[in-house]
Amino acid sequence: MARLTIIKQDNPLIRKHSKPVEDFSPRIHTILDDMHETLLHANGIGLAAIQVGILYRMAIVMTQEHGTLEIINPVIKTAKRQRTDAEGCLSCPGISGRVRRPHFITLEYQDRHGKKHTKDFHGIDAVCCCHEIDHMDGILFIDKIEK
Repeated sequence: MARLTIIKQDNPLIRKHSKPVEDFSPRIHTILDDMHETLLHANGIGLAAIQVGILYRMAIVMTQEHGTLEIINPVIKTAKRQRTDAEGCLSCPGISGRVRRPHFITLEYQDRHGKKHTKDFHGIDAVCCCHEIDHMDGILFIDKIEK
C-alpha cells in the first residue's frame, strides 16, 4: 500500500465531478487500499477519491455503527432530521465551520467487488457520508458553512 497526497481546496481538481466506477478491477482495489492507508495516516474519518486526485465516485468512511466502509457509486435514497454541527475537512486544513446536514440517511452503494448494499446511517456517520458524497460532486463543506 502507498500513502497518497491529499489535494487542498486551492487545487482546481477538487471541484471536478467524479465519474461512476464501472470496472471493479484490481486497479480499483489498489486505489482503495492506498486510500485506507492515506486516511489512517491523516487521522480522518472520511476520504473521497477526488481528494487524492482520482475522479471516481468512491470513498472510505470510518463509521461508528458499521465500521470502515468503502462506498462506491453511492446514492442517498432517504435523508431526514436536519441538524447543524461543526465540520472540518482534510482538504481544508485549519478551517472548521457549522454545516446543516441530515442526521439520518439510507444509502445505496457498491463495494469493491461491485456488490450492491443498502444501509442506514445515523448521526456523525450520516454526516460523514454526505460530506464525502459532496466531494464527488465538486462541493466542499466550506461552500455550506452557515454564516
